[in-house]
Amino acid sequence: MKRQLNAKVMYPTLGHTVLTTGQDIRRDSDVEVIVHVGEDYYEFYDTATGGEKYYAEGNLEIIDGALTDYDGVGSLPTVIMDMLSNEWDIDVMEVYDNDGQPNKYTLFNYEVGDKLFECGSDAMDYVHSLNLDKEAHRAMMRSIMNP
Repeated sequence: MKRQLNAKVMYPTLGHTVLTTGQDIRRDSDVEVIVHVGEDYYEFYDTATGGEKYYAEGNLEIIDGALTDYDGVGSLPTVIMDMLSNEWDIDVMEVYDNDGQPNKYTLFNYEVGDKLFECGSDAMDYVHSLNLDKEAHRAMMRSIMNP
């Protein structure tokens, strides 16, 4: 089973920039995001729209305990590199670039009843296995989707 880190981060400002012009098409204040970091991937999305407004994902290349490359974004958010370094002792200095954004994060696991899951999809699979009635199933799924 692969490891996964889950965190919530509050960005005082977060913008979406058009790559062709380098100009922000929107910039919002107090944006809460969920960050998932695995051994070879990351995902980053705002909680208010479930990633409709702000979303990024990509791959991480970790070789011999060091982050050597990534894809999916022009500049990997600092919080992702900080999570790798702080939680898994991954050396990120080869690609580290301080983007000036928050690096404080709150880790969490997905909770279903008395069970904890690192990965949201594992928690969802567990809920499906319970054979609940429609309303109970929806309620549990909503709690997973909004940690």
